[in-house]
Amino acid sequence: MDILVIINTIFTVLTYATALFFLIAIIRAFCRTKNPQTALVYCVIMVPFVLRLLRLK
Repeated sequence: MDILVIINTIFTVLTYATALFFLIAIIRAFCRTKNPQTALVYCVIMVPFVLRLLRLK
């Protein structure tokens, strides 16, 4: 396997792991909030992370 393919695979896995980490943190904050406006903001913030994990963006 070429070294560039290995580096690309490692970078891809780290990118998805980072997106998952931040998505979990946002979901935890979403579940803890009582303010509906803040909950809506958390939902909007979650969209790019979910899209990244679904490989749509």
